[in-house]
Amino acid sequence: MVSRRALAAIDEPETTDPVPVPRHDERIGLLVESLERCRWRYLTAEAVSRQMVAALDACHDESQWLEIELSWLSERDR
Repeated sequence: MVSRRALAAIDEPETTDPVPVPRHDERIGLLVESLERCRWRYLTAEAVSRQMVAALDACHDESQWLEIELSWLSERDR
């Protein structure tokens, strides 16, 4: 539920009481995995937030690189 609420807050930063994202959102697994690797219950809310944003940023960067590499491959095949 922490991940669902965090993603809702990220997706709708202007909303004061955002609705948690659906359970099937693909980003939830990413956040759960990143939090499982640390003792997040002992961190401050700020540190947990940084951990989750860093995980999302890393995933976004990886996705962008994948898009670039796919475009290189498709150009090479032409």
